[in-house]
Amino acid sequence: MIDLYQGALVLVDFNYSNHVQSKLRPALVVSNSRNNRISRDIVVMKVTSKEPKRWGLPISNNDLVTGSLEFDSFVQIDALHSLEKSITHAVIGTLSPEKMNEIKKPVSDLLSLDTPSA
Repeated sequence: MIDLYQGALVLVDFNYSNHVQSKLRPALVVSNSRNNRISRDIVVMKVTSKEPKRWGLPISNNDLVTGSLEFDSFVQIDALHSLEKSITHAVIGTLSPEKMNEIKKPVSDLLSLDTPSA
């Protein structure tokens, strides 16, 4: 099994919304590395070459410390998915720690992590 760490860009076989077809596409691992070692699941965000209307953060090969992307892309912050590690096909790169920290702020905003719960 692949060692999946926070900041890894992986290829994942994502189902379309009809759950009949699927497409191999990149995703960013956002769950923490400690959890990823002990859990059979990881949390990822979709990576797309099309700019989302909201909650998209651009990434390019300049933001990677290893690997490469075919196209300048966007991390789709509001496309969080929990999935089994077994459906990841390969690690294609690693996001820089600086870019990963940049991504954490909009994720926190999306989930209102800095706001006390009601």
